[in-house]
Amino acid sequence: MKGLTFQGTSTVEVIDVPDPQILQPTDAIVKVTLAAICGSDLHIFAAGEAFGFPAGSRLGHEFIGTVEEVGSEVIGLAPGDRVMSSCSVTDGSCVYCGEGLASSCVEWSLFGWAPRVWQHGGETQGGQSEYVRVPRASSTLHRIPEALAGPDRETTVLPLVDVMSTGMHGIHSAGTQPGQNVVVIGDGAVGLSGVHAAAAVGAANVICLGHHPDRLAIATRLGATEIITTRDNDEIKERVHELTDGQGAHVVVDSISSPESMTTAHATVRAGGTISCLGMDHFMGRTPEINWFDQFLRNITVTGGPVPGPGYFTQLLDLVEAGRLEPSPLLAHHLDLADAAEGYAMMAERRDGVVKVAVRP
Repeated sequence: MKGLTFQGTSTVEVIDVPDPQILQPTDAIVKVTLAAICGSDLHIFAAGEAFGFPAGSRLGHEFIGTVEEVGSEVIGLAPGDRVMSSCSVTDGSCVYCGEGLASSCVEWSLFGWAPRVWQHGGETQGGQSEYVRVPRASSTLHRIPEALAGPDRETTVLPLVDVMSTGMHGIHSAGTQPGQNVVVIGDGAVGLSGVHAAAAVGAANVICLGHHPDRLAIATRLGATEIITTRDNDEIKERVHELTDGQGAHVVVDSISSPESMTTAHATVRAGGTISCLGMDHFMGRTPEINWFDQFLRNITVTGGPVPGPGYFTQLLDLVEAGRLEPSPLLAHHLDLADAAEGYAMMAERRDGVVKVAVRP
């Protein structure tokens, strides 16, 4: 079969890779019908060798598809079922999964990530392929409701797998309540998802901070009530305070999580508010610096972390069915799997109008 692979710095290639086989009775084989390129894939694209990716590593952790085959111990799934996959393998039974923290599962393995962290035998599986072996399928896969299972809803469902779950994780972990004010730092896919999630839960003001007009136009479509483009923290703080009765935001979702963005987060959060950190800069040697004096003096909570996706799937699907969530604008560009390398280039170069690229095997 065909699968997208890392071949070295700034080089990915679709090549022939082994067809997946059932290795454990808890495995399933999924035929991928749509996958997405994630911003974190671009970090691999740019620095995969530093992350431990040898040439030939399969990529991709955002995919939906149809169950082709199930192992003898898979429960609740059958061939023909339309499914969305968690970005990572989750056993569904450890103490962390029981607490809704699937990103800390004792059997955690991320699809399309460095082989050294894959715990489930065989080759590391990647979602940007024709087929995927899914370990622990009963808890890693989630059936798509019939109303959303058709091909016309794939671009609605696919963002729920990762970026919409991540955006909702930022909103949920901060305890966001209807009527509160939310600032979202960043206009990438996760930031835009945070905007959409804040609007879906009933935030009063949803203020998006970013610098790309095409993406900020999408932010407005997804529920942003105000756009701020300046990079000056004093100007940002002044405008946020104007919009929030002089208080600042109850919740700040930092989709970048760099030292600079954390400074902006402290400038815009209100006393007693919460900063939720979601950004990949944690993995790039640019760990955000919390202003502990400000945190202590103003009783600021800092939260966030890697997304425990399955914990949000039901809520997000319900919001979609209720008409309160429609993340498909994030996937405006579609390519065949054979052209996936061009999709990486489109995103890496931040071409106009490109947020995320979907690839179809």
